[in-house]
Amino acid sequence: MLKLTDIRKTYKIGPVDVEVLKGVSLGVEKGELLSVMGTSGCGKSTLMNIIGMLDKPSSGTHLLEGREVSNLSDNEISSIRNNKIGFVFQAFYLLPKLTSLENVGVPLIYRGMKKSEIRRRSHEFLKKVGMDERAHHRPNELSGGQQQRVAIARALAGKPSIILADEPTGALDTQVGKDIMQLFIDLNSEEGITVIIITHDPKIAQQCKRSVRMQDGVIIDD
Repeated sequence: MLKLTDIRKTYKIGPVDVEVLKGVSLGVEKGELLSVMGTSGCGKSTLMNIIGMLDKPSSGTHLLEGREVSNLSDNEISSIRNNKIGFVFQAFYLLPKLTSLENVGVPLIYRGMKKSEIRRRSHEFLKKVGMDERAHHRPNELSGGQQQRVAIARALAGKPSIILADEPTGALDTQVGKDIMQLFIDLNSEEGITVIIITHDPKIAQQCKRSVRMQDGVIIDD
C-alpha cells in the first residue's frame, strides 16, 4: 500500500542546510496498525507530513498504492490526499462555529457530494465512534475526548485508505487516551483500516501490532 525508499528531507535555515530525514525506507501493508515512535526532533513529524503528502521529500521515492506521488502537481496531490488519507491531530482542529455533524462533513464538501449524502455519511461515522447523540453540539460543548472522536469520524468519513494520527492522545487525560487508542484498535481490527500513529509514548506504541522507532532522522528499529 505504502512504500518509501531512501526518503531524505533537507530544510534551508538561513545559510545552513539541515537534514531532518536521512534516508528513511518504510513499507506499510494494507490493514496494518503501525506506530512511529521517537523523541521530539527525531524526524517523525516530518515523516508523517511526507506520508500524508503535506510536504515533499528532497529525494527518494514515495509510492502510494503503487503510484509515485512525490512529483505530482499540487492539485493532483490535494485530490489524492482528500480521497486516500484521513488525518487526526492532537489539537483536533474542529471548526468552532460548526456542529459535530457539520465538522465531519467538511472534507466531503470538497468532493462535490450532494448535501443529503454528506449528511447521511456524517451521521454514519459519528455513530461508529459513539458520538451520534452529540451530532448537533459544537466543539465548546464537548469534552476533549468527545472532540477527538468527532475528529476521528471526520477522518473516516471520506473512507480513506490510510488514517494518519499525530499524537492523537497527547492532549487527553490517561483514561480518555486509553479509550481513544482502543477506538483506533477496534477500527483497525473490525474495519481493516490502515492506521499509522505518530507518538513519543512507548505505551501507545506497544498497543500497535507493529512499531517503528526513529532517532536522528533514521529508523533504528522495526
